[in-house]
This record gives sequence, structure tokens and C-alpha cells, in this order.
Amino acid sequence: MQEFLLLLKGDGMNHLSPDELQKTMDHCTNWINEMGEQYLGGQRLEDKGAFLGSKNAEVITDGPFLEAKEIIAGYFKVHAKDQEEAIKLARKSPFLDLYTIEVRPIASPKM
Repeated sequence: MQEFLLLLKGDGMNHLSPDELQKTMDHCTNWINEMGEQYLGGQRLEDKGAFLGSKNAEVITDGPFLEAKEIIAGYFKVHAKDQEEAIKLARKSPFLDLYTIEVRPIASPKM
């Protein structure tokens, strides 16, 4: 088994009503339960952050750093036998209609 990150990109949930948000979170709970031990964790990320361009550059904490579609809104960490299986897990995500999901394998340390 290999570990993958499912990166949620965009601002999809920012426009949901409280009822729509609750329904989405209920679907998320069901999706996580269906994954069982393949689900390793995940978290929503705050909208605000800091952008660094280089070691000596000014740290920017206000302003449009990226297009809304490029903002990483959150992530899920999953176990899958290969990228194809990780994509299948992502396709079942209730967030796929709200965000784009990038599936990335986590590199194993090379010794």
C-alpha cells in the first residue's frame, strides 16, 4: 500500500448555505466511514496564510496570492494500492462537485 494526498483546490464550500454545508459534512462522514482503514486523516485549511517567494523576500500575508481555483482548501491522506485506486477514492468524495481534487502520491524516503 502507498500513501496519497487528495488535495482539494478552490473555494467551493465558501458559498454554501448552512443546510448545504451540513449535508456535505454528513456525506463526508459517510465517505470517510466507507474508506475504513484506507482513511489516514485530513483537514480543512484556513483561507488566510502567508506567501513566501524566496528566503529574503518579504512575507505577504494579505492579498490575492492565487486564483481561487488554485487555493488549497484542504486535504485527505489515504492508503491505496496504486494511483488508480486513490483516484477511485477521490471520485467518491462528496467534495468533487465543489472542488477540483489533485491526487498525489507521497514519496517514500530513499535510503
